[in-house]
Amino acid sequence: MKEDSFGKNIVKYIYHRRKFFVYLLILAAILSYAVFGKKGILQRVELEMENRQLKEKLKSEQDKSLMLQKEIEELRTSDKKIEKVAREKYNMVKDGEEIYKVVTDSTK
Repeated sequence: MKEDSFGKNIVKYIYHRRKFFVYLLILAAILSYAVFGKKGILQRVELEMENRQLKEKLKSEQDKSLMLQKEIEELRTSDKKIEKVAREKYNMVKDGEEIYKVVTDSTK
């Protein structure tokens, strides 16, 4: 019986203060949209993080591109650089040179 009267008291309280509860519901709806909506705060934070990561990746790629451009320029202008790349990358040798491979024992 007490629970039934408690429920009635709550209904009466809400009924008498219905303007307050309507405003409260409207405020809750606006806040939830501001936080969780498509253009909400959470979406904004995620986009900011993604933007930061993309800027870091862009900087890294620009640095890599600059390094490769410098290497291309060195290859165009320097015979020593061409020879170095040919020897290291393609295992090329000059006429009359011999290659000796040193094998190390990794068990010692």
